[in-house]
Amino acid sequence: MLAARSLTRRSFLWSWSRPFRFPPICVPRRAVASASPRGPAPPIRKSSIGCSPRQFPTGGFEVIDPSLLVEEEKLPTYGRSKYYPMRIGDIVGGHYQVVAKLGYGSTSTVWLARDLNKERLYRALKVHICSAAYQHELSVYEHLKKPVRQEIDDEDSHPGRDHVRQLEDFFLLDGPHGRHAVFVMVPLGMSLATMQTRQRTGVFPPILVTQAISQALLGLALLHSADVVHTDLHADNLLIALTDESVLSTIEESEMAKPSPRKQVGDTTIHVSHYVLGGAGALTIGDLGQARIGRVHTGRAMPIPYRAPEVILDMPWGTPVDMWSAGLLVWTLLEPKRLFPASDTDSSPELRDAHQLAAMTATLGPPPKEFRDRSKKCAKYWDEQGSWQGPVPLPPTTRLADLVTTLEGEQKALFVDFLECCLAWLPEERLTADQTYFHSWLRGYDENGGEGS
Repeated sequence: MLAARSLTRRSFLWSWSRPFRFPPICVPRRAVASASPRGPAPPIRKSSIGCSPRQFPTGGFEVIDPSLLVEEEKLPTYGRSKYYPMRIGDIVGGHYQVVAKLGYGSTSTVWLARDLNKERLYRALKVHICSAAYQHELSVYEHLKKPVRQEIDDEDSHPGRDHVRQLEDFFLLDGPHGRHAVFVMVPLGMSLATMQTRQRTGVFPPILVTQAISQALLGLALLHSADVVHTDLHADNLLIALTDESVLSTIEESEMAKPSPRKQVGDTTIHVSHYVLGGAGALTIGDLGQARIGRVHTGRAMPIPYRAPEVILDMPWGTPVDMWSAGLLVWTLLEPKRLFPASDTDSSPELRDAHQLAAMTATLGPPPKEFRDRSKKCAKYWDEQGSWQGPVPLPPTTRLADLVTTLEGEQKALFVDFLECCLAWLPEERLTADQTYFHSWLRGYDENGGEGS
């Protein structure tokens, strides 16, 4: 077990930007398009602003066949009336002119905007669907503005603040079907998940994984110091900060010279997003919509593949669930196959839970009696001696070390030890974020990509 060490800004901070530098790129996500060159003009809304808005082209873009599903339309929960019908060129919030689309999700779309009061300042606008319960996420961002105990004691900012997304501004936007909350933030680059899809092997080199998880742990350390449980830590919610912000003006100019493809459905324009990478800056934890404030919680939480056993079994839970996610996150970045898969063919949540718990048991061994005694649901899966009796067969017992395919020798042993520090049945036996940050596997690589001495 590692001795606890204090994370301060003056302590060792691990940077991944020196060994890995990516060229600035902005590549529109393309879709099959018809030959029509024209589309409706984006409206310019009158506002009191400091500099003149730009008039974006009303033609010259690829028009996508209306029969094709594009971007957010592909999401199973999509409803056109829920999304704000944003168009490139719109001015919202009084002084933000939208210049490009950056992404989308089940509860929002994200847009690049230029602040017309500060001509060269770009901001990301997260525009929630009108049915989104944005108040909770807003309360989490407001809560995180308060100094944590360490900052008060050290009179210095926590190093994790560089690795958790901050909210700069907030306003409400009236749409045709309701009111939309808009979060204003510093623009970030692509997610770690998107970056992973660009890897030839589908996984990252170990040196990049250790640097990435180190930065994620700094962000978790800040959240946990503020009694915030993220509950949704995975590669889609880890964004790469920009070190070359000129890519943002490049995106704007590309929309002027060669507008991105779009689709027209009634009065709604579906724009195609840009991938953005302007250098490999700090890895930043985003999307706090599922975060919880407080030390102890109950009820379901977490994405199914990353769900901690105490959540599955309806036990009280807290910050250790993020450490469980951190262990599985590292595995997905480094290994091609999921560690604890839930069956995709299960017709019921009960069978899905059983498959996950069976996979955990086959790899980690049965949970200790102290854990089993915390929930009556455990009797459905293990008998008094801890033997599996769940409704699905137990997979073949396989040691964690035998499942590792990308590391060998000492690094493999250290990696397995790291995983065991995160994937303990008993939540209190998992290392904290700041303890895990100093684990030998993470600190065992030097900046040049080799093993440390």
